[in-house]
Amino acid sequence: MTLPQRFIIDGYLINMSLSEVTGEAGSIKVEPKVLQVLLLLAQNAQQVVSHQQIMDQVWQGSEVVPNALQRCIARLRKVLGDNAKAPRLIATHPKIGYRLMVDVQWQQAQTEQSAVTRVPQKFKGIWKWPALVVLLISFGLFFAVFITPLEPKIKSIKTITHTDSFESDVSYSPNGQYIVFNRQTQSCYSHIWAKNLKTGTESRLSKQAGFYRDTRFTFDGRSVIFTQQQNCDQKAIEFEPQSANCWQINSLDFAESLSSPQPSAVRYQCQNQSITRPIALPNHQYSFLKTEQGNSGLFIYNALNQQSDVLFAPSALSIYSYDYSPVQSQYAVIGFNPDSEHVLSILNEQGRVLQQNTLKFQSDKYPQAQFVIRYSIDGNTLLAVSDGALYHLSMDGELSEYKPLLQNIISVDKHPTNVQVVAITGYKDTDIANVPIYTQHNPPLQSGINQSVQPYKSFARTKSPEKSAKFQPFGDLIAFVSAISGNDEVWLWDGAQAMQLSDFANNSHIEQLTWSPDGKQIALVSNGLLKLIDLEGNTQSINAPVLLEKVAGWHQTSNLLVTATAANARALLTLDLKTLRFTLLPIEGVINTWSTDHALYFSHLDGKVFRIARPIDAHKPGYMPALNGKSLELYQSKFYSYDPTSRYLSMYNLEGELIKQIRPLKPFAWKLSDVKDQHMLLEQVIEVNQDIIELELSYGH
Repeated sequence: MTLPQRFIIDGYLINMSLSEVTGEAGSIKVEPKVLQVLLLLAQNAQQVVSHQQIMDQVWQGSEVVPNALQRCIARLRKVLGDNAKAPRLIATHPKIGYRLMVDVQWQQAQTEQSAVTRVPQKFKGIWKWPALVVLLISFGLFFAVFITPLEPKIKSIKTITHTDSFESDVSYSPNGQYIVFNRQTQSCYSHIWAKNLKTGTESRLSKQAGFYRDTRFTFDGRSVIFTQQQNCDQKAIEFEPQSANCWQINSLDFAESLSSPQPSAVRYQCQNQSITRPIALPNHQYSFLKTEQGNSGLFIYNALNQQSDVLFAPSALSIYSYDYSPVQSQYAVIGFNPDSEHVLSILNEQGRVLQQNTLKFQSDKYPQAQFVIRYSIDGNTLLAVSDGALYHLSMDGELSEYKPLLQNIISVDKHPTNVQVVAITGYKDTDIANVPIYTQHNPPLQSGINQSVQPYKSFARTKSPEKSAKFQPFGDLIAFVSAISGNDEVWLWDGAQAMQLSDFANNSHIEQLTWSPDGKQIALVSNGLLKLIDLEGNTQSINAPVLLEKVAGWHQTSNLLVTATAANARALLTLDLKTLRFTLLPIEGVINTWSTDHALYFSHLDGKVFRIARPIDAHKPGYMPALNGKSLELYQSKFYSYDPTSRYLSMYNLEGELIKQIRPLKPFAWKLSDVKDQHMLLEQVIEVNQDIIELELSYGH
């Protein structure tokens, strides 16, 4: 017997078919999975329902993110006005399950016959059919306009640029006549360009090449501002300055630069903390995100007195993107909370929070990737990009995806007067090369039509990105991550052919992997969930108290290091594989780790490397300036690292002191992935293809 789909709990009407909860304050839409959990508790009112029973019946064995059930319970408590500390509706039974504490009133569905209003016999006549038609049409119009949910749609796509270079950071001029963007032809060689959308004329604005990012117009359209991370030596442009730890804000006069390329003016002097997304505000002020020791915040810089102040840096959020609306005079800031949920905060110009909401998704998929957000023209909604997809984001956190799906979107900017948006779309093709450390002889590459340029000969060559290659301890295999099957999966290379080892769910995302010390298992994080996979492809999933980001090292048989995006920092956790217990370590902002019996080495986002002696709780980390954490491997008590200044692969001792320079590395192939015996694995860039497109969007019925 099918149970009714409408029931009442403590005065709240739950309608399963509409995914809706109605109370005294009105109706609210609730995610279907959340209501399925509530329905199961209601079916077993006053009884404890175990965690496993809920997972089996609601998710039915499908893979879910960590804490999915806890998030559902938290959502239910919020909707029903319950309190976890003093519950009156939903009780928590630690390590067992949950219990609905009140009785349920079930509402029987009306039969079709009783639901239809009968027309009295005396009113039956020739007019009844036209009246019925009018009634049905009116009801249909009402349903279409007021009931049918609004749908974001992509109506058309227009190509703006299609060159051998790759473009990034595009934005409209305030009058919509121009776009400005960053164009790179080589790794460090980039210029600021403008394009007249009516005539198609392109103009280079910058006189000097540089490592530029975050290009955009000022709100009055007179200037273009951007960040510069290091001066680019035009005579030696072979490497990307990955360890450059200097950021500044520059500007160009737009009218003058259209006539001829101009030198840029410095608006914010070079600093050693990373800054992103500068926005020119009134009264010679600039806002930007700044990261210090892994902690992020929104800052305001006054160019007149050259002082910067924190506008918004809450300890409970890890901020990663923001935008400013001159119409509303408000900031939209997005970041992770301690539960690894995306939180949207709306601030006034003084940094006071006007509203704050956790992002809500229409599907069960909870994106782990960060969002890039941009205000709409009126400042009442946002555009958001995450993991190649485009979303409509409301101020209360409701997120809906634009259809049809358009993959590989990197960034967008809204047209100032119409329904167009300009976007960067593209892909990056990376491969893995197994290269002798000391021998510089390279076998010739075969030439042919559409032959890609390979700095070194790639193994398992594909057009998809390959990354995170690791030598097998006590074996001859190489494990790596590839998206050739459409999703990130684990592959093995035996020296002759590649074999797919894993078969995860759709849209799996893997940052990196690591071997167990005995070479029998591989650890990775896929979509926030820790997985251990053996050489037969058997997979074990391990639940964590937070949404995980990636594995950071497996240095002892029973000890695994992982990172998670926690409140205002990237947290480092250690997992005891015997007890499956996670422990938070007192280190923040960690990207990667390397370990010995006596010390733990770790890097930050900017590539800086630090050393902390064991036990970790009793010591403070020390900076190791000679090491480049973005290209660093530890093997047999020696560090191998790429030095971007000399462009050499070099060897260092455990104190970070140079032992010797080994060999130069080629352009686009400088990132070390692993070292074993006399060989190293290098990640090399084969092709970067990014173009500018213009989309026409609609948001309606």
